[in-house]
Amino acid sequence: MIESKISIDKLIDIVRQGGRVKTGVDVYNGNGTLLLAKDVMVDKTKPLKILRNNGLRQVPVASNGGVFDASGNKIEMGSTAISDPLPDSFPDPEPVKTQNVTERLKEILELRRFGESISVKAQARIKNAVNQIRQTKGEFDVNAVSEQASELASFAEHKHHPFAYAPRDWFFYDDYFYSHATNVCALGSQVLRQFNRAFSSVVEKSLWSSSSALAGNGSSGMFSYYYPEEIEEMSFGLFIYDLGKSMVPEEILNKTSALSKDETELLRRHTNDFGFTVIEKNHLGSTVLSNMIRYHHGPIYEGEPGCYPVGLDCGMMPPYVKICKLMDIYDAMISKRSYQDAVNQVTAVTGLFRSYVHKDPILQFILHAFVKTVGLYPPGSIVFLKSGHMAYVLENEGPLVLPFTDRNQTPLTSRPDPFNAGKQTGVLAIDSDRSIRQPKKIWNCLPVFIREFALPKDQVAAAVSAISPI
Repeated sequence: MIESKISIDKLIDIVRQGGRVKTGVDVYNGNGTLLLAKDVMVDKTKPLKILRNNGLRQVPVASNGGVFDASGNKIEMGSTAISDPLPDSFPDPEPVKTQNVTERLKEILELRRFGESISVKAQARIKNAVNQIRQTKGEFDVNAVSEQASELASFAEHKHHPFAYAPRDWFFYDDYFYSHATNVCALGSQVLRQFNRAFSSVVEKSLWSSSSALAGNGSSGMFSYYYPEEIEEMSFGLFIYDLGKSMVPEEILNKTSALSKDETELLRRHTNDFGFTVIEKNHLGSTVLSNMIRYHHGPIYEGEPGCYPVGLDCGMMPPYVKICKLMDIYDAMISKRSYQDAVNQVTAVTGLFRSYVHKDPILQFILHAFVKTVGLYPPGSIVFLKSGHMAYVLENEGPLVLPFTDRNQTPLTSRPDPFNAGKQTGVLAIDSDRSIRQPKKIWNCLPVFIREFALPKDQVAAAVSAISPI
């Protein structure tokens, strides 16, 4: 005997949260094809989604069947046993690159741990260089810093910008000088390589398509705008370009209020004045290094305001210096400073793109390399959906997200399927007005299936004691 008819979407939500369904009656489609046998205990969403795809909006449940929660208790569908389920229109799951969500969560944790260790090491190295410059009025251990820059660049290239996995709130403004150099080097090196690949490919295709080109079958893939040894030198420049600030008084660097005119002029001397001193005292005669150190606040398009040295033409700014400036601005925006809070990463990326798009042909290649490299939603970060649910980012592309709370930020008891939030336009789209978060900040909201992979074990206790309200 039929006991009731229940919304297919409600049943899917119950199963998503670890529940089970047994109809007790055979379910057919309009053509008489059996879709679900009466004795099958459904504990996966796929059979129910097949019913929905066949046009069923309600499912009959007989008295010899039933709906059960994650603990095996029978649910009276007229009660409030199921609180605030996921949206009725939740999309079908998307494939995870690793084909295993658990393995992907572990991988993100390892990258987070590895990224932190490399970052701490690099910050210590640049801090040592800063102290050396202050003591010697300009000299530092060039070889040690150069080796560290190479390690950072190589690490970032093979791990695809892993510092995106590191919580920004690990770093406070007292560490900004050192974390800034580390982040700019790691991210800038990867943007540089991405730019080089894209620009070199376009140039080579243009050469082969030219009527004056020698006979051939097409692009050989051999042309490179910048060669490996040049890129390595540029990575070094991305690590030391700001070392002229070592000769600026610390009270000016860490001042929380607006700088006076004289203080601003003194700070600006870190490029063409103090920076040049660093170049000379350490015998860094390279044009690449000189350009980066002296001109990273120059104009990257014709007529850009607020740039210095005054009178510098944007034609004096090679692509690698433009990349340096863009990375300098971006990392400053998303980092906590002595005089400002960090800007949402999504806001920073979109804001920079809108500010510089269509300004200069070469700059377009740089911007696209930047966006492709940094992405908007780093794996391992937390986003809000417009519905109010919170979701864990598994992959930047999409992004592919794993919902883990209900609308009230209450942790789910079982793991739902991941889906591509980038394909959504309604309540399941990402709420870009709310900042992305780090697992450490929302520890109480994390369910068991994410919490065990969210932080290294030695940080779990610290995370619990450092939780701040959402």
